[in-house]
Amino acid sequence: MGIALFTSKTFLFLVSLIFLAASVGLAYVGISTIVTYKQYENLLGNMYVMLPSVIILAIAVIMFFIAILGCCSTTQESCCGLGCFMFLISIIFVAGVTAIILGLVFVDKINPELEKNMDTLFKNYNGADVPSSTVDFIQEQLECCGRKNYTDWVETDWYLNNKSLPLSCCKKNAQDCQLVIGQINDIYTEACEPKLETLIHQVLRYSLFVILGFAIVELLAMISICVVSCRPSRHTYQLL
Repeated sequence: MGIALFTSKTFLFLVSLIFLAASVGLAYVGISTIVTYKQYENLLGNMYVMLPSVIILAIAVIMFFIAILGCCSTTQESCCGLGCFMFLISIIFVAGVTAIILGLVFVDKINPELEKNMDTLFKNYNGADVPSSTVDFIQEQLECCGRKNYTDWVETDWYLNNKSLPLSCCKKNAQDCQLVIGQINDIYTEACEPKLETLIHQVLRYSLFVILGFAIVELLAMISICVVSCRPSRHTYQLL
């Protein structure tokens, strides 16, 4: 067995094991991204933000079956199995590149949609309906108050009617929280919109880096499959 063939087989076997572990990791990344979207779907509106995450989940399922196929085909040097292995890896590679392109294309469209929806939610806050619960969730989880500034609440109907900020503006360790603009020691003063934008961009950026990393591994795996598949036949005849 030549060095190139041995190296390629070893690499393919390791790739198969990596795919098995990665299928679990990718599923976690995809689900985490979708959960993040679901928490803020009232603000993001359009579903295009979820496209990279859905593609990641699809890749995770395919990678699990590829891992099993890769281990068996590499060990037995099965041309048919390696051909299927190559075909499935090619699908994942194309899907990964597509996800990267979609992520890069849509990343600039997130902020305008987010700004518009947040403006509507904060202005219509009444403390009782589902959209108001979304606002409270954002302020509590991100430890922020107001869309661009905590003083934004002064211009809302909620503050004009109640003369106070929403309870979700209170700091978690605040004692006898005073929900008025001047009590900055009791309330969060950071704006919610930039914090939420940063969170969403971080999740999307992390997803794209994960896909890019596996795309490189997949490209090397396809090269290795070509080396193994093009090996000389085991059954050769020698002239007497």
